[in-house]
Amino acid sequence: MITDALLNFLALGGNQSLVAAAGVSFQVGNIIDLLGEGVGLAPTNIIGNVTLFGAPDAMGVGGARPELVVTIGTAATTATTATLDLALQAAPDLGTPTYQPGTWVDIETTGPISAANLTAGQFIMRLPWVPPFPPGLRPRYLRLYAIIPSATDFTAGTIASALVTTVRDDQFNKYAANNFVAS
Repeated sequence: MITDALLNFLALGGNQSLVAAAGVSFQVGNIIDLLGEGVGLAPTNIIGNVTLFGAPDAMGVGGARPELVVTIGTAATTATTATLDLALQAAPDLGTPTYQPGTWVDIETTGPISAANLTAGQFIMRLPWVPPFPPGLRPRYLRLYAIIPSATDFTAGTIASALVTTVRDDQFNKYAANNFVAS
């Protein structure tokens, strides 16, 4: 597993709370700068034509394809039937003078997850890095955004980690069908 702080939204044991005011959506952990410089910093390692940096395929989809793994720390509870929808979002660089993220665009979402499925230790998002949409977006920045419907909220719960790995490092085969008998 890769746990480089520059390539993770929320490090192991980060435990970001899901408790917020009713209907308030929020960013989970850090913004990842695919260039590695950091939000607000000018690119220093562009070779060739000087243009705004942007990854055409969301960070090198190819041989070692990155995957995003998000886990729950403390189980979520709600009195208002709140659901959690996590969105992996991308934004282009606005360029000089601020080098801030532009408009955030959803690349992938989990869809609404009920509190009953937000149990301690549960993987709630496991997905391979996918190319950004729409084509030609060329993002420099990525973030994980938690969307909570209006007039609902969580009374407890945390996200334990949101990590980028180069391998699927969970035991996914434990959910395989047991449809054979050895005699």
